[in-house]
Amino acid sequence: MIAFDSAGRNLVLADDAELLVHDGPSEGPRWRRDCKSPLVAVGATPDAVISVDEDGQAVWHDPQRDEQRATAEAGDIARDAAVSPAGHVLVATADGVVELTQSGPGRRHAWPGAAVVAWGVSGQFLVADEQGKVGVFGPDGLLFDVEVGAPVVAAAWNARGFWVVALANKLLRVESGAVHHLTGGPADTPIRAIACSLGGDAIAMVLGESLVIVLSWPGRDNIGQLRYMDRAVTGVQFGPEPWLAVGLDGGDGNKFDLSNGNLNRTDTHPGREHRRWMVNVSVNPPTAAQSEPAVAPPAAVAQPAKTSKVPSFLTLFVIFAIVWVILRMAL
Repeated sequence: MIAFDSAGRNLVLADDAELLVHDGPSEGPRWRRDCKSPLVAVGATPDAVISVDEDGQAVWHDPQRDEQRATAEAGDIARDAAVSPAGHVLVATADGVVELTQSGPGRRHAWPGAAVVAWGVSGQFLVADEQGKVGVFGPDGLLFDVEVGAPVVAAAWNARGFWVVALANKLLRVESGAVHHLTGGPADTPIRAIACSLGGDAIAMVLGESLVIVLSWPGRDNIGQLRYMDRAVTGVQFGPEPWLAVGLDGGDGNKFDLSNGNLNRTDTHPGREHRRWMVNVSVNPPTAAQSEPAVAPPAAVAQPAKTSKVPSFLTLFVIFAIVWVILRMAL
């Protein structure tokens, strides 16, 4: 998992119960802490670092030093958690959803089997259960609920005014109670995580253990790709343009510059094992034409590139790769 705030000041990673805080611009280590339980979510604002553990405890930390500012308890085991850009926490439990702030627990919302949560805007949030029932709540309660037909694996708010909901093999667009197909994915490489850019013009998704693809919106063109040779991806998070942050197993991370394909790695915290890895990088920054709405319906990621807005992996490198670099992340 990874967090990168909207101003790009703080970059936060986790390795089981260890919280790892880095300087956003330089990727250098600041401080680290062993938390009492494995972490299920991390978050960052320009002025705070937030951790949420599997026991349902949220902690707000000073981003510059190992100092706790506040804690709040959900009162149950956390099955998932999300941190808003303002630093508010949403925890999914077996019974429903709990809102947490630095002042303590807030509203509780019944949603049996809650498994995935995500923050939107104006106090809205999304919750999905294990069977694929999705609900969107506002400050005054439930706004709408929909059935998506399969378990939800991830969800994210898009600043263009809709929710992106990921199933194992497709992305859906949920807007005002209606469900629309956004794009498909290969059956043998399931979607595991998603994120939307701050402006809503890009959507990143993690496929399988080691592949990250970034699509433009609404064009659905492939504008960037990372394929890791020997590491597993644990999450993605957009920061200020042009950066996408990528979390890796073991508490390492990359910052991917979508304008030119540059890839920065996080520096190793003193006392931790220094790891190296290899990654294939391709980037194709969107043009004005690519930002126009797609006329044809979205195609599956694995379809041939002959007519697809999202080409197959076999032809991806021929069509879209402007830069193809194999980096050994040794620095």
